[in-house]
Amino acid sequence: MTTKIVKLILLIIICSSTSMLAQEKVAIEISDIQNLLGSWTGSLTYIDYNSNNPYSMPCALAIKSTRKNRKLSLAYTYPKEPEANSRAKLKISKNRFKINGKKIIARSTLSDGTTQIITSYSSKDGNDRKKAVIRNSYIIGSETLIIRKEVQFEGTEAWFKRNEYNFKRG
Repeated sequence: MTTKIVKLILLIIICSSTSMLAQEKVAIEISDIQNLLGSWTGSLTYIDYNSNNPYSMPCALAIKSTRKNRKLSLAYTYPKEPEANSRAKLKISKNRFKINGKKIIARSTLSDGTTQIITSYSSKDGNDRKKAVIRNSYIIGSETLIIRKEVQFEGTEAWFKRNEYNFKRG
């Protein structure tokens, strides 16, 4: 009788610890994607790789959807520096757990009602291509959009903001 109880207790402990080890998956919601679509105006501020000083420039962004809101086309326009105009894609995985193949590690509602979505991945950064963890944050609201890239170099605890797009609807 006591052997059965011990086995049952061990089974419960094993099952409990296994479920605690399983990480909760975080997904981007359809409403987040809908809020991204449209025209935005604002600025890009980035840290220059050579001088390590911030530089800001006006920027406009148009976001369109393809493939049932799973692939977003981004067109960046820089009115004072048209040679910097560019295009990018945001590809949402079918299960909505990844953006551009990067795992979503957090999704939260901020005090102003906007939604913050964060992805994180290992990569290299800087002119010397140091190993780093990259964190991309998307702060999405009906009238506000912020896209931020932060970097933490290997062997350090400090994060710094590499660049940030700050947009308003329109």
